[in-house]
Amino acid sequence: MAGFAWFQEGVTYGGNDLANFNSLNIPRLGMTHLFASTSEFLMNSDQTARTVAVGAGNVLVGLSAGGATWAWTPGATVAVPTASSANPRRDLVIARLTSLAADGTNGLAIEIVAGTPAATPVAPARPANAVALGWVDVPKATTTFTLTVTRYQGQYRDQAALAGRGALAVDWAGQLPTASAVSVGAIVYDVGTNQRWTRKGDGTWFTSDPGPWKLCTPQNVQAKDGTNVTVTGTLYAREDSTKWELSGQLTFSPSKDIDQLTVPALIPATISRPTQNTYGSSGQTYGTTSAGGVGRIALMANGSMEYGNDGVIANLYVNEQFSKSPWNTA
Repeated sequence: MAGFAWFQEGVTYGGNDLANFNSLNIPRLGMTHLFASTSEFLMNSDQTARTVAVGAGNVLVGLSAGGATWAWTPGATVAVPTASSANPRRDLVIARLTSLAADGTNGLAIEIVAGTPAATPVAPARPANAVALGWVDVPKATTTFTLTVTRYQGQYRDQAALAGRGALAVDWAGQLPTASAVSVGAIVYDVGTNQRWTRKGDGTWFTSDPGPWKLCTPQNVQAKDGTNVTVTGTLYAREDSTKWELSGQLTFSPSKDIDQLTVPALIPATISRPTQNTYGSSGQTYGTTSAGGVGRIALMANGSMEYGNDGVIANLYVNEQFSKSPWNTA
C-alpha cells in the first residue's frame, strides 16, 4: 500500500482526506466527538416561548464512515414540540453535520429530535454524524419542560471536550473514561472535581490533584463507663492518588475520659477505603481548658475514623494526611 502525506503542493484533496487528517491530528483518546472547549454550545430554555437557544460552537464530529470533520455553527433557537396528552416525553437536542465543506465550517444544523411518549421515556437514538447537546424532558399535558445539558456530562460516553495541551475534558459525576481505551500518558481533566488525570502504563489513572472536600458523618460514642457522649462539629475528607486527607473539628459533650477506642465519624462512601487500617495523630483539648494534647487517629478499612486518647477530651482538631502505598491500597 502506498504512503500518503498531508498536505503537498499541487495535490488535490477531498472531504474524506480532510476527515482522515483531522482524525489523526486531534488526540481524541477513544472519543468519537470532541467539542472545541467547555464554553461553547451553551444552552438556555425559554418556557414562555417553548424554545431552546443553543450558542455558537465548534465541534469535531466523528463520522460513521471513519475519520472526523470540524464543523461550526453560529447557534440557533429551536422550538420544543407540543407535549403529549397521554405520557411524558424526552426529546434530544443535537448538532448534526450537514456538509463536509473544505474549511470545515457552516456545516451544523441545530435540531430537536422528538422522543416517543412513554410512562418512562428515554431519549431517541442520536443520529449518525451528530452530537448530543441536551435532553428536553416534557411532562404530559403541560407547557413546561426541563433542559439537561449532555455535551460532555457523561450521558454519551463517546463525547468530550478539549481542555488544552492535548487534554480532554469530561464531567461524568466523578467517573473517568476507561483507561484501557486511551493511550499511555493521555490526560483527562475532570471539570466537576477540578482534577487532571494521567493514564498510567499499567492501565490505571493517576492524579496528584486533591479531589473536592466531602462531609463526614459525626457519630455519637460511648465511654468505657457507659456514659453516652454526643459528637458534633464538621469534618471533611478528600483524596488523590497519593493520599487521603481529613480536616475539621469535632466536639465531645460532655467532656469525658472515654478510656477506650471510639468511632466519632464515618467517611463518605465516595471516598476510597484503605485495605489496611492506617494511623496518624491529631491535636485535642482536655476538658474545658486549652491544655492541649494528642490522640491517636486512624482511617479504617471499613470507612470509619477511629479515635483514642489518654485523658478527658472536649474538642478534637483534625488536620491529617494518610499516605497511600502498596501496603494499604493493594
